[in-house]
Amino acid sequence: MKTAYLGDGRKRQAFPVKTVLAALAMLFMPAVAMAQPPAEAPPALPMEEPATPPAEAAAPAAAEAPAAGEEEGGAAGESVVSAFSLTAVWEEGDIVAKGTLIIMVIMFAGSIYIAATKAVDQTILSNQMKKIPAFWDANTLDEGLDLLGSKNAFRAVAEGAIAQANSAQSGLGARISRSDRMAHQVGIELEGINARLQGGMAFLATVGAICPFVGLFGTVWGIVNALIRITASGDASIEVVAGPVGEALIMTAIGLAVAVPAVIFYNLLGRRNKLISDAARHFAFDVDKLMASSAKA
Repeated sequence: MKTAYLGDGRKRQAFPVKTVLAALAMLFMPAVAMAQPPAEAPPALPMEEPATPPAEAAAPAAAEAPAAGEEEGGAAGESVVSAFSLTAVWEEGDIVAKGTLIIMVIMFAGSIYIAATKAVDQTILSNQMKKIPAFWDANTLDEGLDLLGSKNAFRAVAEGAIAQANSAQSGLGARISRSDRMAHQVGIELEGINARLQGGMAFLATVGAICPFVGLFGTVWGIVNALIRITASGDASIEVVAGPVGEALIMTAIGLAVAVPAVIFYNLLGRRNKLISDAARHFAFDVDKLMASSAKA
């Protein structure tokens, strides 16, 4: 350590130089550090750009997946529908199943034909029935018959009674009174009208009664054949069982579809038949009484 002297000869305390320099360095070090520019970061390595962005690649794939699923679902749905169609029942069925199906088709066609023809015939008879009041307003039998018309079904009732009233019987027939013969002839003509009304009704009743059981027979037969095929294949999964059993159950549905319209037609036509039959019976009774009173006169 050095000693400095003042001008007056007095001693002055000397400061150590190293200590002063260290203090100055501590003071100015933060400022120097802040003034220096930041060190440059090492250059980043270039990254390879992906050939296809993940989002863009996933979008077409996601779009194609539902489209493929819809196509597969539509094809599967069409195959299921075709498996339970009448065509499949006909192709997969044996001679008994096909015969049962043919019988039900004939029953359905017959029911439609009878219902249509009976409706037309009942309309004709209803129009003829409306002319009965004009018959009773006539002054003579011939005039009344002309008012009824030549093709009127009710005219046959009056003509039969008139024919018996004007006929002469011989032998055993002569022992029957004229009034009884007229009443009998009126009854015969009335039965003819009722037979015309009842034509085809028995067929409708038969179809409505037995067609469900015919379809049930086809179902039972189809299930038996399905079980035989399942046993032979050794696979009882739902995919194997559903097809044959579903085809068999279609026979029951067909039987019901044929029977229900037949029952409806039978009830509707039967109600109209009753109205016409009652009108014919009343007319026959009145004609019988009219001819009986004319014979006595």
